[in-house]
Amino acid sequence: MKALVITATLMLTATPTAAAASDASPASQTALQRAAAQCAAGEICFWYERDFRGTPWRWMPSNGYRDMPPNLHDHVYSFYANVRGCFIDYDPREFRKVNIGDYANAYDTNFGTRIDAVALHSAC
Repeated sequence: MKALVITATLMLTATPTAAAASDASPASQTALQRAAAQCAAGEICFWYERDFRGTPWRWMPSNGYRDMPPNLHDHVYSFYANVRGCFIDYDPREFRKVNIGDYANAYDTNFGTRIDAVALHSAC
């Protein structure tokens, strides 16, 4: 479990290439390929389950500020970013910048249990 925490943290601070290389297990690579196939350019995709399972909820910058839908409020267990954005927690007020190529397959070990909204990168 400790390795998952480190992996999820690195994915928000590392370059996309370094983030992808941080967990090279076949299952993780398959999950990442599945996420990449489901999340179009210009979107951030959010999943209720770890490893990008299920149907993603999609956000684009043209959507502007959006509260997370009820099923994802404080329950984003994986995400994949094909555009820059800002993840927001209301209380305590906290922001996380997200860049193209950022992802987490186990975000419940990090900010995923606190995310309340998503907005433009400039909102961070």
